Amino acid sequence: MKLEESVDAIRILIFKAIDKSLSQMGLMAGKQYDTEKVPADMQVQRKKVDGIISNLTGETGDYVHARTKLIDELSFTLFNRIAGVKVAETHHLIPSSDTIFIRNAVHGGRSFSHKLWLEQNPDKTGLKLEGLREYVRYEFDRLSKRVQLYSSDYLYDMLPDVFDLNTIIEEFNKIEESDWKSDDIMGWMYESYNNSRKREFKESGEKIEYDKVSLTSQVYTPRWVVKFLVDNSLGKLYLEMYPDSDLKKHHDIANAPAEQVREPKPIEEIRLIDPATGSGNFLLYAFDLFYEMYKEQGYDENEIPRLIIENNLYGVDIDDRAIQIAQLGLYIKALRKNRDVKIDKYNIVSTDFFLPEFDAVKSIFEQAAIDKETRELLQSIWEDLRQAYKFGSLVHLEEKVNAKIDQIKEWAKTSIADLTAMQSKWERWKEGFIPKLKDAVSQFPSERTTGFLKSKTIDSLTFVEIMTQKYDVAVANPPYTDSGNYGPQLQQFIKDKYKKPFDFYPNLYACFIKRCADLISAETLSPLSRSDFSAVYTICSSKFFVSALSRFFASSSAFISASFCIRAMSSFERPELASMRIDCS
Repeated sequence: MKLEESVDAIRILIFKAIDKSLSQMGLMAGKQYDTEKVPADMQVQRKKVDGIISNLTGETGDYVHARTKLIDELSFTLFNRIAGVKVAETHHLIPSSDTIFIRNAVHGGRSFSHKLWLEQNPDKTGLKLEGLREYVRYEFDRLSKRVQLYSSDYLYDMLPDVFDLNTIIEEFNKIEESDWKSDDIMGWMYESYNNSRKREFKESGEKIEYDKVSLTSQVYTPRWVVKFLVDNSLGKLYLEMYPDSDLKKHHDIANAPAEQVREPKPIEEIRLIDPATGSGNFLLYAFDLFYEMYKEQGYDENEIPRLIIENNLYGVDIDDRAIQIAQLGLYIKALRKNRDVKIDKYNIVSTDFFLPEFDAVKSIFEQAAIDKETRELLQSIWEDLRQAYKFGSLVHLEEKVNAKIDQIKEWAKTSIADLTAMQSKWERWKEGFIPKLKDAVSQFPSERTTGFLKSKTIDSLTFVEIMTQKYDVAVANPPYTDSGNYGPQLQQFIKDKYKKPFDFYPNLYACFIKRCADLISAETLSPLSRSDFSAVYTICSSKFFVSALSRFFASSSAFISASFCIRAMSSFERPELASMRIDCS
């Protein structure tokens, strides 16, 4: 069976299993039963699910659509959890539990770890399928100490009926071991998982609204494209600081400098962002390149994976499922370098958070020890945050944040005589306002708000943190939806935010080129280098490749000339452009 067919079969199995589980909780396809009528052993999970359903109803408009979205999220989370384990155990990356799901006749048709667990818990042998469901929960709990996706506190945590779970695991085990060993297996699975729905939408002939952009734009970025863009942005940046680096011996970097043209900066401070992350292909390759840089600089090899993930790599996507895969992919990358690695923070977030009006959450921040400036800023950007689930990283937050910072700086000038003290005050405020807000949300009593709302509020604050920073490198393979296919809400948003003063309206990829320019640092590291690096991959069919570029350049030429220096160009479908280099140094 081909990988896509296997993935589709698993998708259907999980969807049906989760659908059945929700029905057993009294959440039927067409109506909800009172919680009191639900079996006692399901009461706790029903209460958690009710909170999620309530929020999703506000997002989707009604219970039926909310329930469908919930099944989608729960299904894909379980899919990713099992797939992540399969990749890790195939590469023997999970300490002392190398076969969580791989079964063997020698162990009675169980996995080795299940057999061992039963020996340690003989009372479980009498449970259905020898406690398979309890065993999987045990293994997920162990993994949750390293990856939050496996935690029972994770927002979309649910294990189906034990017999359904067993069938799902058996289907995963039918996939060839060689597939699991592929470096990009998770990305291919993500695309395969959505292919049938993508075909259905295309056949419907509907316009592409904000909630379908991710689905219709999922095209797996070829490895050579990822390598070309990252090598010629991040790699080029590094060579401009360290021209004698061995990087140029191992990577095809256009116009590699012969002498230093940038002041070196600590590697931990070099930031790369992908504002349309998808399953994380650019971040995964950037991890490898950063690893070479750290190693060349003499860092402890056991520490390098954590340093890269916590300091160098940033990403945003509107699809929560894609972000799960990106985080899993990076974790597996880190494990392959250091099996004992522990990652405390991932700077990758989904904007799939539907937030209520500010009045619904203001009590969280009013009761915490948060200064007036921070509360005012949060309230001023809250409406923008409420649009992020629709438009992701295209939402602008930095103007209001920077305006507030400027206000504090002006106040400090008149209130603090010492210039150093003034600088210190606003820098501390700038660096600390997001952590303080996150602490306030985390400490707010759970019984006074839903876990769903707390989780999504924290995600929204991570989004603020990421989108209000500047980066040394921005890379992307963004959505390339043409303006003629925009749905009404997407069309209005792009008109309002990306048509003036420069016209980026013709295609979403043009908007993302603008966004990449916004995100990279305006402060050059050297007077010899005009800007930092932005690398954007655009996919256009041959017949309108030139016309599409012409429209974009014609409408935005003033912006491009002021913001970009095109140093290299590559075309996937036009071989004559594949090695084109434009040096403007």
